[in-house]
Amino acid sequence: MSENDCSTMEMYCLERVRLEPLNRGKWIAQAERWHELARAQNSWRLQKRPLQQSMHTEPMATQRQQG
Repeated sequence: MSENDCSTMEMYCLERVRLEPLNRGKWIAQAERWHELARAQNSWRLQKRPLQQSMHTEPMATQRQQG
């Protein structure tokens, strides 16, 4: 699931808190799980980005630079 999908599910769970007060604890816990999943995916995406950029910005070690 994408980060946006996780946020959508979090909002759905928070809406269920309002609609089902007797199951409030269940829906809050589910909302927190979706929130944490979105954060983890965002963190993973941000960690991956610098690695991808560094792979494309430096000359290859096997190529000789002519000067």
